[in-house]
Amino acid sequence: MVTVDAKGLFCPEPLMMTQDALKKNPGEQVVVEVDSASPRDNILRLARRKKLNATVDEKDGVFTITIG
Repeated sequence: MVTVDAKGLFCPEPLMMTQDALKKNPGEQVVVEVDSASPRDNILRLARRKKLNATVDEKDGVFTITIG
């Protein structure tokens, strides 16, 4: 499992970090943490485009997106 901490960052940086993690770790589960809705939505769209399963959990304003 690969974890990407993108809290406090604004798009497109969290999206680019997620793309990089997916590319460098094919087949591995990637977990991304963000703290705003815009990067959350963009990362979910990326996962759908790549036909990858993605789930989101939210706790205390932090969204945890699990891909793969």
